[in-house]
Amino acid sequence: MEIFNLSKLRIMSVTQNQLSGNLPSTFPYLEYLYLGNNHLSGALPSSISNSSNLHLIEIADNKFTGPIPTSMGDLRFLELLDLSGNLLVSDFSSPELSFITSLAKCKYLAILFLGGNPLNGIIPDSVSNLSTSLEQLNAPNCIPDGIGNLRSLILLDLSNNDLTGSLPATIKDLQKLQYMDLSMNKLISRVPLHLLCALHNLDTMNLGQNQFMASIPKCFGNLTSLRHLNLSHNRLYSAPPEEIWDLKDLLELDLSSNLLSGSLPYAITNMKMANWVDLSTN
Repeated sequence: MEIFNLSKLRIMSVTQNQLSGNLPSTFPYLEYLYLGNNHLSGALPSSISNSSNLHLIEIADNKFTGPIPTSMGDLRFLELLDLSGNLLVSDFSSPELSFITSLAKCKYLAILFLGGNPLNGIIPDSVSNLSTSLEQLNAPNCIPDGIGNLRSLILLDLSNNDLTGSLPATIKDLQKLQYMDLSMNKLISRVPLHLLCALHNLDTMNLGQNQFMASIPKCFGNLTSLRHLNLSHNRLYSAPPEEIWDLKDLLELDLSSNLLSGSLPYAITNMKMANWVDLSTN
């Protein structure tokens, strides 16, 4: 524990070892803390708010337990918070993940990773109050309507959760989004999929393994930045629109395991860059 009190120590990186034990109550001088891929355990101390110099906390892939303290929001210089791959849970007093509300005070927060925890809570609509600097969000359990206010997002990963319901209409406002992975959930298409056609900067769109029941919108052919498109394992029907085959720079296309019908047009030969096309089980 004494190593954390070294007054000139600013960066501590001990990732990918076999360290065990608990975190100390505070890190008075540290600015960057990398503890990922170890066997550390115990609760995250609420007194972490006293570590006022912290810019980065990366403690992914450990065995930390208990709720995430709301005092995280008092780390006013925080730029990256990676708590993924632990055993953290939600505060049982509320179905919502209340600590997310507290993070609105972190004006420099750009990256928030929470995936791979049994949080079993709901992302509150207050997620829309997070800093406009937030660029990457990996989190569990729901897509709140207010997500469209996170206009600086370039990465959105909500895959492999128990997401239900439909996409919020405000998702069209994430104009800077480059990577979107909503796969392996239970999302439905109550809101038209053509809303996603507004996301012109998308490089990767993964909606695989959901419950979307719709036809593929023609306007997907306008997403010329797409390199990876996965719509597999849904209930998509009708023939793929010919506009899809005009995505000349697409590298991977997976439309497998749907209800698609019809014939393939000669225009499929436009996809000169493709190295993976899967149309099986239709």
